[in-house]
Amino acid sequence: MTSTRWNTTTKIVVVALLSLLAVALLVTFRVMIRPTIIALLLTFVLQRPVNWIQRRSGWSRGLSIALIYLFLLALIALTPAIFIPRLVDSFRSLRVALEALVQDLQTAVPGPLLTLGEYELSVEGMLQQLGAILQDILSPAAAGALDFALSLTTTVFTTLYVLVLTFWLLKDLNKLQRSLFSLIPADYTEEMRLLGRELTEIWHAFLRGQALLGLVIGIMTWIAMTIVGLPNAAGLALLAGIMEFLPTVGPGISGAIGTLVALFQGSTWMPVNNLTFALIVLAIYVLITQIESVYLIPRLVGRRVRLHPAVTFTGIVSAALVFGFLGVLLATPTIASARTILIYVFRKLQDLEPFESPDKTPGVRIPGLIAGRRVRAVLFTLDGPLARRDWRFVEEMLERTARFERYWPQEQRRRFFRRIMILSERPIDGLIGLLTWLQLREDLERLLPRLNRLRGYAPAPELAPVEGVPDLLQTLAAHHYGLGIVTNRSLEEVQTFLRQAGLSEELFAAMITADALRSLAPASEALQQGVAAIGHASDECLVVNDTTVYLRTAQAMDMITCGVLCGLGTEDDLADADLILECTPELQEWL
Repeated sequence: MTSTRWNTTTKIVVVALLSLLAVALLVTFRVMIRPTIIALLLTFVLQRPVNWIQRRSGWSRGLSIALIYLFLLALIALTPAIFIPRLVDSFRSLRVALEALVQDLQTAVPGPLLTLGEYELSVEGMLQQLGAILQDILSPAAAGALDFALSLTTTVFTTLYVLVLTFWLLKDLNKLQRSLFSLIPADYTEEMRLLGRELTEIWHAFLRGQALLGLVIGIMTWIAMTIVGLPNAAGLALLAGIMEFLPTVGPGISGAIGTLVALFQGSTWMPVNNLTFALIVLAIYVLITQIESVYLIPRLVGRRVRLHPAVTFTGIVSAALVFGFLGVLLATPTIASARTILIYVFRKLQDLEPFESPDKTPGVRIPGLIAGRRVRAVLFTLDGPLARRDWRFVEEMLERTARFERYWPQEQRRRFFRRIMILSERPIDGLIGLLTWLQLREDLERLLPRLNRLRGYAPAPELAPVEGVPDLLQTLAAHHYGLGIVTNRSLEEVQTFLRQAGLSEELFAAMITADALRSLAPASEALQQGVAAIGHASDECLVVNDTTVYLRTAQAMDMITCGVLCGLGTEDDLADADLILECTPELQEWL
C-alpha cells in the first residue's frame, strides 16, 4: 500500500505546529535548560576518559562510566578535607581585602584633577564610582550564597538529574550519534561529520585550554605576587585563575583589582611607597598577560577558539546579562561554534567546498611570487634549513627516560624533548648575545658546546647539508636570486659547512655570522645586516628558518617568511609564516 504524500501546505502547517510546540515546551520547562546544558557539558568532558578506560581495559561502557563516577565521588569526598579549608580562607581573605578596598576608594579625598567652569573632574569621584561598582559585585555574591543555602533541596534534585542524565548520555552516546546521522541525507553525511569534528575540537580546545590556563596563570600570579610582597597574594591568584574563564576582560579585571590592592595596602617588605609598588604590580600583571597571549593561549586554547577581542567582549557581556554565569563561561566557544557554522553556510551558498583547508599561498603558482610579493633575495639560517640538526640531545634523553616507557611512550617523550629544544633556542641566543656584548669570550667558548647540543647545532666537523640543498642553492644563484646566510655560528664554521657541502662562498652575497654580531638581539641585528649586504629592500627578501626566532623578527621588518619542517619547528609553531614547506629543496618549485 502506498501512503498518501503530504502536499506543500500540509508540510508547512505541520512544521509550524511542531515549532510552536517546541517553543511552548522550552518556555514551560525553562528551569531545566541550565542543568541540561551542564549535563551535556559533563558528557562532553567525560567522554574521553570513559573511552580511554573502555579501550585499555575492555570493560563494558556502563562499568567504565561507573568507575569514572566512583573516582569523581572520591575526589569530591577528599576535596573538603584537603582543598576546601584553604579555598575558603583564600575567598574569605580576598573578600575582606575587597571590602577594605571599597572603603578606601569611597573615602579617598584628593583635590580636583581638572576644572572646566562649574564642572570638576576629581579622583575622589572616580574612585567612589569604582568603589560603588565593586560593592555591587560583592553584594550579589553574598546574596547568591544565601540563596544557595536556602535552596538546598532544589540543588540536590538538580545534581541527581545532572548525574543520571550524564550517565545515560555517556552510555548511549554512540547510539545517539548513529541515530542523528541516520536522519541526515546520504549526500550530506560526510559534511556533517566534518562539521561535527570541527565543533568538537573547538569545545575540547576551550574547556581543556581554559582550565589549564586558569591553573597556570593562578600559579604564576601567586608566585610573582608572593615574591614582591603583595598582601593576600593567594586570594588574588585565585581571582586571576577564575577570571581566565572570561577571555579578554577577565585578566584586566583581576589586574586592576590587584593593582588597587597594592596602591592602598603597599608591600609587606619592599621599601618603596605605595604608588611605586602599584606600578611594579601593574608591570607584573602586564608581563603575565603578554606571556599568556603570546605563548600560553596559542598552545593551551588553540587557534580554532581565538576570536577578535571586540567579539569576545560583546559576547561575554551579552551572555552575562541574559544567561548569568553559565552564559559567561560558554560565550566564547558558542561564538566560535557559530562562526564555524556560518562559514559552512556561507561557503555552501557560494557553491564552494566548505571544508577546504585554508592556504596562505595562491592556488596558481607564479615563480618568484610568495604571499603576493616578488622575491628577489633569499636569506637562509644555517642550522635546520641548510644543515641538518643534531638530535643527540633527544636521543640521550630518550635513553635516560626509557624506564618510564610504560607510562610515557617514546613518541610522547620525543615530542616533549624536541619542544624543550625549541623553547631553549631563543633564551640561548639571548645568552650568547649577552656574553658577546659583555666580551666574555672565554665563558662563551666554555658554554657553547653544551648550548649548541641543546639547540641542535652539530659540531662543525659533522655539519652535513640537508639533502638537495646544494642543488637548490646553485639553481637559485643561476636564476640571479641574491642569496645570504644568517647564523649565530662563527665564520669558520660556516666555511667548514660550505666545503663539506661542495659549495663556493661566491654563491652568497651576504654571510652574517657571530663574528659580526654585537647586539643583545642577534636575530634582529643579523637580518638587518643581511638586508643591507644583499642590496635589496626588506619587502623583497625571503627569510627561510625552521623556528620562529628569525621569522618573527622578519615579519616585524616586513620581510617575506618561509618555515621549513625539516628542522626543529612544527606546523603549529610556523603557522604565521607566509609559506610552509616540508623541506628546504621544495622552495625551488616556488622560485
